[in-house]
Amino acid sequence: MRKLVHKDTQLEVEKGETVIDFRGDSAIVTGWEEPRHSGSTGRVYVRPVDAEWTQGYYPSVFDLKWIDA
Repeated sequence: MRKLVHKDTQLEVEKGETVIDFRGDSAIVTGWEEPRHSGSTGRVYVRPVDAEWTQGYYPSVFDLKWIDA
């Protein structure tokens, strides 16, 4: 099993948490998908603060990474 964490603090990401992308835009974490194989980065799903839709991104867009739990 793997955990999605913030690269700088190693704190685990939680659903409903606000994260900031590399452009400085805020979004709310709605979920994630673990990498399926060694060449995959997985996805983090977020909803922009001012929007009603959800989008999947590479975790690195929000300075996040996967670690073994």
